[in-house]
Amino acid sequence: MTVRSITRCNRLFSAKTANPLVSMIRLSAAEGIRQSLRFGFYTVWLRGWSDPCPALFGRRACDFSDGTLTLLPPGRAVDPGVWSVGSGRPEGRLLCFHASVFDPLGAGGSSGGYSFFEYDTSESLHLSRRERAVLEGEMDGIEAELDWGIDEYCYSILSGRIRLLLDYASRFYRRQFIIRHDENLAVLDCTDRRLGTFFRSGKAPHERLPSAEEFAGVFGCSPAYFNDLLKHETGKNTARYVAFRELSCAGEALCRGTARPE
Repeated sequence: MTVRSITRCNRLFSAKTANPLVSMIRLSAAEGIRQSLRFGFYTVWLRGWSDPCPALFGRRACDFSDGTLTLLPPGRAVDPGVWSVGSGRPEGRLLCFHASVFDPLGAGGSSGGYSFFEYDTSESLHLSRRERAVLEGEMDGIEAELDWGIDEYCYSILSGRIRLLLDYASRFYRRQFIIRHDENLAVLDCTDRRLGTFFRSGKAPHERLPSAEEFAGVFGCSPAYFNDLLKHETGKNTARYVAFRELSCAGEALCRGTARPE
């Protein structure tokens, strides 16, 4: 089912419409969702867990387990299992907002600053108790502004509150990369070995350079997640890191070619 309007989404989840462009939905009031959904706007879903986090959200042994944040861009299909895991009913809070209020990816699409909207569901953010409380507080603020009503200030206030919520999500995602450092190093080591093999093979002048999409296929993640992982560990995005490794391999080959036997 494609849900193009927030008003339609509110009816689907048994919520009232205070604003046709932004909504904060308490999912516990909704009936079970039995089909895939595709929203025509941004969605941010926050829930806590009274039982182990289901595997479809990608929690690892090193992650916190007091909540999960899943962020979806417009047009992303959502399996019904996402809404009803655990209790068999939707739970948590769902923030919905149109890009006309705030566009996390910017006018240029994927060039924007909140790349986690392009992550897979299995790359959700796993929260500590304190982080979850912070995000719940920000959602309370958005909900309070929606209750205030619509006037000439509401959208500037709502966009500012949504930005603050997403900035906290950015901070907490960075923390998640930090605690996954050892696992990330294994990904980086494999990336280096594959790039070394590619450049030493002499294919570089004749074939397209390896991309985030190709590495994502190797490691079973989204291109956006791989790109952010690489940038966190190396300070370079995929394109710049591939160029760096190309220069490094060329330098190694030059040294081997000019080395004199003893």
